[in-house]
Amino acid sequence: MSLSILGRNQRLEHLLPEARELRITGFQSPAEDEKEGGLSLDALTGLGAPQIWVVRVDDDTLLGFGLYPGDRLVVDRGALCTHEQYVVVDLDGSYRVRLMMRNEEGCLVLRAAQRFTPDIVLGPEAILDVWGAVRWVVSYVGP
Repeated sequence: MSLSILGRNQRLEHLLPEARELRITGFQSPAEDEKEGGLSLDALTGLGAPQIWVVRVDDDTLLGFGLYPGDRLVVDRGALCTHEQYVVVDLDGSYRVRLMMRNEEGCLVLRAAQRFTPDIVLGPEAILDVWGAVRWVVSYVGP
């Protein structure tokens, strides 16, 4: 992929063909930098609320979901779990991340990241402890 960084006049020419007649003078006011508030990860994800928990991915078993070791999952324990979302469930005394979805027959299932792990079909008689729904994934991207 190739990118071209356009200067201010070139950006205007790209947007408005008649921009060649415009004259841009002066500098942008520094006061305009304060118009937009800062980005707060706490406010964005709801951290600090009693039902919001952060879970760290410790190993590579979730690579099939695109979740890597060191990623943080922001889990909402008060959310209503629906299909087509990642959930944290208690399976045999240990917590696991599964994709809650509908299979080809229309049944609600829990799918693991590894394809060799069989799906867990959720029926009316199934008793399952859903710990929470994954709302955000915070990944570290850097050197």
